[in-house]
Amino acid sequence: MESSGDEPVTTAAATPTVVRRQLGRRLRLLRDTAGVSVETVVSDPRLGISRAKLYKLEAGKHPAKPQDVAALCRHYRASNEELEALTTLALATQGTNWWHIFGADAVPEWFSLYVDLEPAAAWIRSYQPELVPGLLQTPEYAVEVYRARNPEDDGAELQRRVGVRMERQAILKRPRPPVLHFVLNEAVILREVGGSDVMGAQTEKLREMAGRPSVTIDVLPLKAGAHAAMEGAFVILDFEDPQEDPSVVYLDSPSSAVYLQQPTELERYTTIFDHVRAATVPLQEYLT
Repeated sequence: MESSGDEPVTTAAATPTVVRRQLGRRLRLLRDTAGVSVETVVSDPRLGISRAKLYKLEAGKHPAKPQDVAALCRHYRASNEELEALTTLALATQGTNWWHIFGADAVPEWFSLYVDLEPAAAWIRSYQPELVPGLLQTPEYAVEVYRARNPEDDGAELQRRVGVRMERQAILKRPRPPVLHFVLNEAVILREVGGSDVMGAQTEKLREMAGRPSVTIDVLPLKAGAHAAMEGAFVILDFEDPQEDPSVVYLDSPSSAVYLQQPTELERYTTIFDHVRAATVPLQEYLT
């Protein structure tokens, strides 16, 4: 699982996916403030917006046409300043995701939202029961993980996918990198992925990363027994402005992903993370 100008944070915050999320929330707020129902919008022939289209726009699931956004703003009697701001956002939703340089299919569709949100996160918390998180992997470790999952991939395909993973790590080189807190099941450290040489280099990278001020890596010992995160891995992404970008909990399987955003869901996984963290030891202490 993965869950991954002046300063790169500004560029990341402008990724199409993040902009779509911001635009969608602002359109929904405008509609609610104006007291306009979904039925009123979809039944107005002058707008030409179906129920499905309105849902995708407000959920940030689809690029937005400036003319559609402008029509909605006028329908909601938004100010000229708001109309101009939202139509500008609509233009920004049309861009190409950064990972397309590796090929349009370099990232599975269900994972693409995560890859686009990760660079915009200010804080990332994660529990990983089986493997080193992608942001902390060495290229050699990543190759072995992909080879195990996709034994049919040829060398070029494998290197392309590993390239995406290594590029994700660029966020760690920013002047202001995101604050990371990873909890690793002890099995992650004990499992010799790729053999002793590959795992030895990976362990050294973990040790080096744990020495950075923005990175915390804790190990959950096997002797801790039953724990709150036994149902599986998860990632919590938090953003600088929770009003513009609410936190997201990311869960995945080999062929799909779930993105949770409700406050109760966030609270649940935050509690799980805190309970698990309480039973851990710092990586540096574990490796001593």
